[in-house]
Amino acid sequence: MTNDLPNRDNALNQELQQLVNEAKRYPANSKNPQDRAKRRIALNKLINAVRCSGRLSKQTQWLGLPNYEDYYNEALQHTFIEICQKIEQYDPQYAVMAWVNKIFTRRFYDVLKKDQKRGITLVPKNQDNPVISLDTINRDLPVNQEISESEQLQEIIENDPENFLSNESIKEHPKANLKAILLLVLEGKQWKEISEELGVPLSTASSFYQRRMHKIITYLKKYI
Repeated sequence: MTNDLPNRDNALNQELQQLVNEAKRYPANSKNPQDRAKRRIALNKLINAVRCSGRLSKQTQWLGLPNYEDYYNEALQHTFIEICQKIEQYDPQYAVMAWVNKIFTRRFYDVLKKDQKRGITLVPKNQDNPVISLDTINRDLPVNQEISESEQLQEIIENDPENFLSNESIKEHPKANLKAILLLVLEGKQWKEISEELGVPLSTASSFYQRRMHKIITYLKKYI
């Protein structure tokens, strides 16, 4: 079985290289509609062969991240787009899947960086990162100065007029919803305390809360 692996990889690479060469035969800037159609067909065949190859990287270095599957699928789509756009840059001295997985790893990293720029904290395992302050919310809300910011927020969160905060919960943990998390944040709890109180992993609670910050702000704005 082990000795068959190099043969399978060689056969796969030959198949993929044939598809690459077929796509390269038809320039992307061709004015001939038939050539452009043939290029699209060849690229579609290549993408399908890559997808079904069993040789796509699992990106195991990021396997423990919250929302790993979402990151994986988004990065894979970006990878396929780049393959189609830059097929002429493929160097045949390297295996096609080595080229594909190199692009895939770069695009996965780009997806993570994009989420970090949105304000998401990727919480490492066994590390208690501080909770994002409600100042993040307060900056975007017109606060009535006659009562404190925390009092206004707490009243709205507790009342939850549309039950939005109560209904937005971590999968299979209905009690671990946005309302419960926000009230604990208002109390000044850290993620370790929040995760223990709600009975969910620290990274899951943190990611769930932080990925919904925009929705939270939009919802609260309606009642302040």
